[in-house]
Amino acid sequence: MATPAIRSGLGIRGRRVLLHASVYSLLLLAIIVMCFPLAWMLTVSVRPNVEVMTIPPYWIPQIFTLEAYAKIFQSDRYLRVFLNTCFVSLVVTALSLFLGSMAAYALARFRFIGHRAVMMFLITTQMFPLVLLCIPYFRIFITLGLYDTLLSLIIVYLTFTLPFCILMLRSYFLNIPKDIEEAAMVDGCSRLGAILRVLVPISYPAFVGAGLYSFLLAWNEFLFAVVLIESWGNRVLTMAIYSLMAEFVTDWNTMMAFSVLASLPLVVAFVFLQKYMVQGMTAGALTS
Repeated sequence: MATPAIRSGLGIRGRRVLLHASVYSLLLLAIIVMCFPLAWMLTVSVRPNVEVMTIPPYWIPQIFTLEAYAKIFQSDRYLRVFLNTCFVSLVVTALSLFLGSMAAYALARFRFIGHRAVMMFLITTQMFPLVLLCIPYFRIFITLGLYDTLLSLIIVYLTFTLPFCILMLRSYFLNIPKDIEEAAMVDGCSRLGAILRVLVPISYPAFVGAGLYSFLLAWNEFLFAVVLIESWGNRVLTMAIYSLMAEFVTDWNTMMAFSVLASLPLVVAFVFLQKYMVQGMTAGALTS
């Protein structure tokens, strides 16, 4: 006969197994729910447009075709959209990391008059509703003659990504002891040399996380692209996808093909850089 201690151990183990099974079941259900629209987007992109509105809908296309993808790759206008988006996203990411790292280092290593006010301003920018800035930005860029230019998008996106990069990199820099930089400076490095040769290599998870955030925001942004860009020569991906919607007929398969192609770089980047992004965003979470 089993002793009470053994029965108690089996009961605890059984409850633990049941709890784990319930948690994993909920996670599996959440994954299925989140992947459902992605799978439907993919299957719509490889079928004719006439099949999209079939009732009842079916998952496997009756006619498999890559016509929508061919239409995109054979169109100079659509290819220009991809180039515009890549250009804007990469420039915003590079400027955010460069300017953000310099400002973050100053905020992490020096104390100056207005230090706390600068920190409060940076935090406040992350809470401000972006839709309220549409009209002011529109008037400013009309006045400056930058309306319908990629430069206007770069400037606007920097106002969103730069404060986040500064806060994130500052938190990471605060976790790195000053002694490392001082040792490099004793060995003959200037302060800038110590930053480039010592601090930056150590902080690569934070740079990857901040860079990925900046790239994702610039790649996916839609509101300001619609407000500030008009001509096809300066449009980005989100605007091109939206333009495929018409009042009476919508080119669903081309729209979904566009969406698949637009999602691929983000999925690939997130799969390979996810761990660095998590490290960068969690480092210094308890640092004030």
